Amino acid sequence: MITMVERPEKSRPEVEPHDIESLIVEMGRRLQSRYIEGAIPYLRKHEPELWKKLDALDRVLTVEALTAYELLFFEGLRRYLTYLNRKAA
Repeated sequence: MITMVERPEKSRPEVEPHDIESLIVEMGRRLQSRYIEGAIPYLRKHEPELWKKLDALDRVLTVEALTAYELLFFEGLRRYLTYLNRKAA
């Protein structure tokens, strides 16, 4: 079974820095729509360095940190799906 996840575009959103709350809400919606149950426990257990980076980025309220968090989270999802595909093979 092969599973695919779309990666978010790497372009920087055209939003004013004071509108970070709106960016967070939008990111949350994107993550929820593509979130795969079991990914967070997998990341905590099998990808501790990636989880540590996500945790650090979660504490920074900038557009750059938000973008980096989303890209890194999707990288974690990709790794989790790779793990599931290998496990199913």
